[in-house]
Parts: sequence; structure tokens; C-alpha cells
Amino acid sequence: MQSTLLSDIDGLFITDPINIRYLTGFYGVSPEEREAYVLVTAKTTYVFTSALYRETARQLSQTHQEIIEVSYDHPITAALSEICDKTHIKKLGFEEVNLTVWELKTLKTSLSDVTFIPTHSRVEALRQTKHTHELASIKLAASLTDQCFTYIKQRIRPGVTEGKLAWEIESFFNYRAGGNAFSPIVAFNEHSAMPHYHERGNNPLRRDSLVLLDFGAKVNGYCADMTRVVFLGAPKDEWVNAYSAVLTANEKAIQLLKDGERNGATLDASAREVIAEANLPTYPHSLGHAVGLQIHEAPRLTVKKAERLKPEMVVTIEPGVYIEGAYGIRIEDLMYIKAKDGELLSKSNKKLTIL
Repeated sequence: MQSTLLSDIDGLFITDPINIRYLTGFYGVSPEEREAYVLVTAKTTYVFTSALYRETARQLSQTHQEIIEVSYDHPITAALSEICDKTHIKKLGFEEVNLTVWELKTLKTSLSDVTFIPTHSRVEALRQTKHTHELASIKLAASLTDQCFTYIKQRIRPGVTEGKLAWEIESFFNYRAGGNAFSPIVAFNEHSAMPHYHERGNNPLRRDSLVLLDFGAKVNGYCADMTRVVFLGAPKDEWVNAYSAVLTANEKAIQLLKDGERNGATLDASAREVIAEANLPTYPHSLGHAVGLQIHEAPRLTVKKAERLKPEMVVTIEPGVYIEGAYGIRIEDLMYIKAKDGELLSKSNKKLTIL
């Protein structure tokens, strides 16, 4: 790992909390705050954190890892300077998309004899392929997501609200898993035309409606992601036609992936072709994205960039049709990519479902 991260630098200063968790196992309660920093060197990984996490840090079981306590009297600038002197670091990489301008300016002032080198996505590149323990957590999260779909379908009835169903999903995962991978999307009828609808409407569900559910469990920090559409009462003909096209596009892309297609752009194009042939507008997002410690990770499966998919990646396949102000249909599955085929992790029924 060190050889990949330190190919042209003496050390790598990590500030992104997701990357810190991936490398060390450390995570706090408020990811938007600086609860820890990490310095990767050729021989040792240093974890800098405060007394608030003294016991948490001691429980980290990584080898070649040293915990250094920082405080108001011994700030990160001083602690980092001491380690750089001790390990003879002259070229220090930093995460250019995470470290703020003010933080970089402060570090440069304190470490005047160190050259700071901007780096991009070095840890994220390692995170793209999943180890056995990571895959096990994702599979469990996917299984719990399937269980939640069975649970929530029983609660879709006239009079229920989007807010109530979203609360039911969140409660299901909070009780049975490690929480929600993201704030669930529950969209009735015209609200489903917005791919990332984030409101929680209180208008009661009526019969002959469309319900879009996009949700996922989180287990040991690892996410699942699935979208299903169901109908309460008789669906409109246009809904049925769109659902058929989206399902065909979804299954075509999945089959191509299972057959060994590894070009994300080709997979995206194949799904768009199915939808276009049905005289429907193609979706305004990518066909899918990788999933791991974050719900949206690289790479994306998009015609805009020919990303090569690799074995041991976990990605979504989620084509859709969105008619502004009217309705939206999206079917999303989670896939594990193997050397020659792929494994479908989302097991929930995708046949047109009328409740």
C-alpha cells in the first residue's frame, strides 16, 4: 500500500475522514469536523487525535500504527512537524480536494522546510476494489435492504405519507443495521420525476399511485443502494410502458456485465439505447456508480467517460425514465464484479408490482 501512496513523496497527510477510516479503522461522531489526521510514511502510519478519542484510538488493531495525541497546547501543526523531522520527510503529499486553503497556509508556515505536494484520489483508488471483509459487510447491507423492501411494501397503503414511509425505512435500518447509507428517497407520483427528490411530503397517498423508493442499509460503515417502484392500485398505461423499458434496460446492462463487459461507457450506452427505442427520454445521470464506505464512489458508469471496471468492485446499475411534472421510474441494483462475470447483490423482485 505504501508504495502506491508514496510513489513520488516521502509522506502522505490524510484529512478526509472516510479515507482515514479506510486506512486505520478510526472514525468519530462528527465527520464534518477534524477529529483525526493521518500521516502515512514508508514504515509507520501515524494517527493524530485528541483526548476525546484516546480510548477509541487505543482499540485500533492495525499493525505499524502509532497514535499521537493532539490538543490546544500541542496542535496538529506541531505534532506533524515533529514527525516530519523525525522521519526526514521533505516532500509531503496532501489531499488537495479536502484540505482547506487556510489549513494548507497554516501548515506551510509551521513546516517551512517541507515541500507540500497536492495529490488526488490516491486512497480512493485503493478503495475501489473491495477486500473480503468489505464485501461481507456490503452483502449484509444489501440483504438488510432487501428485507426492508419486504417490510415497507406492507406499509404502503392509502393515507400513508412520504414522511411516514421514510421514517419507517430509517427506523428499520437503525434498529437492525448500522444505520442508513443515506437519507432514503420516498417519492409519490410527480415527485418521482426528480431523481434526487429530498422532500418529505405529508400529502396522503391515494389509490392508483406510483411510489418510488431509493434506500440502503449501512453495515460496519459500508453501504448498500437499491431503488424499486411499486404501484398502489391500477397503474397508468404510460407508467407500465416506461417501467417495461427501464426494466429491460436494467437487465440488459446487468447481463452484459455478467457476460464480461467491463467498459462503463458501453454499459451505459446499451441501457440508453433500450430506453430511446421505446421513444422515452434517457436518464440525466450515469447508469451507475461504485459503492463502499460512501454511497457514491468512483468510478461512474457513464457514456461521458470510458471507465474500466475491475474485478472486486461493487457498482450500481440504475437506468431510469423521468417525465417532468408527471412521474419517474428507476430500477437500481447492486452488483459485485468478478473476474469473468458478476454477482447480483440486490435480490428483491423487479417484476411490475401492484399492491
